[in-house]
Parts: sequence; C-alpha cells; structure tokens
Amino acid sequence: MEKLFQQKKLFVALFWIWGIIVFILSSIPNIPTQKLNIWDEPFRLDYLEHFGVFAILGAFFVVWKSDMSCKLDRKKYLFPFLGIILFAVLDETHQLWVDGRTFNPLDMFYNILGLLAAYYLGPFILAWFCKKSVSS
Repeated sequence: MEKLFQQKKLFVALFWIWGIIVFILSSIPNIPTQKLNIWDEPFRLDYLEHFGVFAILGAFFVVWKSDMSCKLDRKKYLFPFLGIILFAVLDETHQLWVDGRTFNPLDMFYNILGLLAAYYLGPFILAWFCKKSVSS
C-alpha cells in the first residue's frame, strides 16, 4: 500500500482528468437514455452511470487526500468536498444549455449520492486494503 501513497500525484492527476472527462461527456448533445425493465417497471441505467462516475471521482479524492495511515480527515476536507458536490450540481445544471440534454434532479441526486458513498465508505475500503496489504 505504500506504493499507492507514493503515487499521490497520480491520484491528483486522475481526479482532475476524470472531472474533465465527466464535464466533456455531459456536454455531448443528444445521448439516448438506456432503460431496463425491472418487474415490469422501466429503470434508467443512466442513474447507475451517474452514481458510478461520481463515486469514482470521489474515490480519487479520498485516496488523494488520505494520509499514510490510510485515514481521511473528513473535517479537514469537508469544504473541498463540498466544492466537488457543487461541481456535480453545476455539471447537471449546465445541461440546460446542451442540445438534446435536460436538467434532471434525479441525475443530480445520483451524482451526489455517488460522491457521498465514496466520501463516507471510501476511507473504510481504503483502510481494509491497507490492513490487507500490511498483513500479507
């Protein structure tokens, strides 16, 4: 796991590159929405995509900001994290001006939910990986 933390610059770069990719993809006009029928009810797969894309962004942030003991000081990084949530809100909002795209509050909800999952569960998963790598 020490190698992971020696690569902090990599996670900084991945965080920013992923954020740029998210913005670019959300700026593409006229993307069709995939639906899946679950118990005869349509479920939009893009909700899972929104959750996953922003969970990855949040995970990059967690690894980037975690210390060498695999801990994230959530109080210290709350304000920057709120900035990432603002990015998620603005990313959905800017689609009002993209042809064929719309503002969807549920998309924004899943963006934020993915970030929160990474921010609150990510440190536990990271600690588990750290503990596992130390014991092996």
